[in-house]
Amino acid sequence: MYFGRAIVSILFISLFILAGCSISIEDATQKSIEAFEQSFEAEEMEAAEETEAFNYHLPSQFAVDTETENNVVLTHKEQTYLLFVNPFEPKDSEVLYDSTKVNYEKLELDHTVTEDGRLGYMLISPVEGEEEEFYEVTVGVGGVKMTTVTDTKNMENSTKSMMEVVSSVKIK
Repeated sequence: MYFGRAIVSILFISLFILAGCSISIEDATQKSIEAFEQSFEAEEMEAAEETEAFNYHLPSQFAVDTETENNVVLTHKEQTYLLFVNPFEPKDSEVLYDSTKVNYEKLELDHTVTEDGRLGYMLISPVEGEEEEFYEVTVGVGGVKMTTVTDTKNMENSTKSMMEVVSSVKIK
């Protein structure tokens, strides 16, 4: 009898601890919006990394995995990020935003900001078929966007890092 109560107590404590470690999608989305907007309004990071078509900022602890004319695949720890640059679209263009948005079946978030001749956008969509809850997060400014798949715990930091990169892109 005592042993059964001990097991039930341990289960409740474990669930309480696990619940404290996870972040709801609503909280993660709100924190990500704040990170997105702060990065959008912040001074651009120095674009020290160079491709044939553009320069960009590479956050610390990020590594370049592969590079093509308009794409750069970056990794941070075990998370992959895809940077796409359309050099023919200005910073206020809606073309990439619209074409990205229609590819999602369900959006948790569709957030845009327009300021200083720039269109910033953030899209969050659940990834189907995963055991854990993961979300595809895309941030962009005009013809530049960056996408990753993340969980709610890392969503805010991923958003901030991606916006640092996207905001820093300089077309040659």
